[in-house]
Amino acid sequence: MGLFNSTVLEVVVGIIFIYLLLSILCTSANEWVAAMTRRRGEMLRKGIRQLLENQPLKEGGDPEEFLNAFYKHPLIKSMMPAAPSKARDRSDKQDAAPSGKIDKRHPAYLAPRTFVAVITDIVTGFKPGSVEFDHFEEGGHALPQGNVRTCVLALVQRSNQDLEQAQLATEAWFKDAMDRVNGWYKRRTQLWTVIIALFLTLVANANTINIVKKLGNDPVLRTAVVEEAKVRAQKPRPTISVEYADQDDPTNPTVTHNEGNELSQNEMDLLGQILGWHDNVFYDKNGYSWTKQIWLERLIGWLLTILAISLGAPFWFDILNKIINIRFAGKSPEEPKK
Repeated sequence: MGLFNSTVLEVVVGIIFIYLLLSILCTSANEWVAAMTRRRGEMLRKGIRQLLENQPLKEGGDPEEFLNAFYKHPLIKSMMPAAPSKARDRSDKQDAAPSGKIDKRHPAYLAPRTFVAVITDIVTGFKPGSVEFDHFEEGGHALPQGNVRTCVLALVQRSNQDLEQAQLATEAWFKDAMDRVNGWYKRRTQLWTVIIALFLTLVANANTINIVKKLGNDPVLRTAVVEEAKVRAQKPRPTISVEYADQDDPTNPTVTHNEGNELSQNEMDLLGQILGWHDNVFYDKNGYSWTKQIWLERLIGWLLTILAISLGAPFWFDILNKIINIRFAGKSPEEPKK
């Protein structure tokens, strides 16, 4: 009957375990793609552009002037990695405000205090030295009509004539924009997750229907999978966090993984036994290749796997733990009957 005294339950645990392992592989691949495409920096660039575009510094000026001034500011330029020799020969206008193509030098993180300092410096550029609230308000009124002028004056109105309150309001304005950026990033990440899940499923022939058949027909393999699932349930929850410990170095994030994000050799071996294009997978038992029935079964099996992987490793880890804990927790010997 098996460790769970139920073949069906063991198959369920096995399929959840396989989904978890595939989701971990998908997450790792997604992080690699994010690093290669500088996805975080690109999303931040779009968020900053949305905040500061369409704002000239003088009447009749270029609508990109404020945005260009932001990227030319020493506090921002110091966050950009050194450009290649050819790029250094370009004009300041080409280098100022990244647009269009992805700028690989754009930082992936910008501290709110840095954003506030740069905005305050640009708005009060006419006043060298220490800045008071009146200077910030005067600088906002001096800007031509545009997005930044409208926002700065709105922030001034609810700051009670206090520069610190105005700067806190500016910081909140930036943080609200970053919440939208996080939403964009999550949606882009989800899209890449589906793409990677599709690729992984087809390459590994991760057919849910076929996996269920193998686990149901092979008690030895099923037992090995269940035992390894119990080991996996004792490991930390798979999570990947990106931290910027040094806010003065936002181009160098620290990506931390825990033990739950690593696949053991036993887990890799089990995946090799269950997945793959082996066992004459191109033919049915009558020797016919790719019949309509085979096509339909495999398409459904692949689709189920892709949808499952897209739910993410933390989801399947939680489900696996719930099933195993419910099955093995039971009632302690000292617990009285209710």
